[in-house]
Amino acid sequence: MMPPKIGDPVEMLQTPFVRIVRFPADFGEFRKNYDVVVFGPRAGVVAVNGDRILMIRQYRFLPNALSWEIPGGTVEPGEDPAVSAQRECLEETGVLCEDLNPLITYWPGLDNVDNETTIYSCIKSRQVHPFQPNPSEVVEIAWMPLMDVMGMVMGGEIKDVFTQTAMLSFAYSRLRSG
Repeated sequence: MMPPKIGDPVEMLQTPFVRIVRFPADFGEFRKNYDVVVFGPRAGVVAVNGDRILMIRQYRFLPNALSWEIPGGTVEPGEDPAVSAQRECLEETGVLCEDLNPLITYWPGLDNVDNETTIYSCIKSRQVHPFQPNPSEVVEIAWMPLMDVMGMVMGGEIKDVFTQTAMLSFAYSRLRSG
């Protein structure tokens, strides 16, 4: 199959946080529209202290509940993903990650979600200012045992693909390194 001819994109919706863009694709024998939700790149960090993982807790709309996740967020235009991961962790937790190591880069959807995501690990961090709860962002932080976090991932308590992918990648990197 030959790659399709992609027509001019059509902006369907734009907000300060997301865009929806329609891309017409001509495959010759058929045509198809791809409606792509563009969030832009995202970065996060699995911060490790001994056998504990730094987790944040925040409200999430779809499950209508508080959710445990790794720190992370939007990569600003022109910002390196590692700088973003470090900045987001500091903003959300007061913890500065001093040594970021790439774990994985992925896209949560290959047809309709433009959200390249890069995850790092960090084993050298320090609390540089006290955690300040912010109900519009993070309400709680905790250093949780790695096995507890993995149990939450495998048991379905952690539902977001961001944290699931991060933790599975981190566990794999640990297994590989012995």
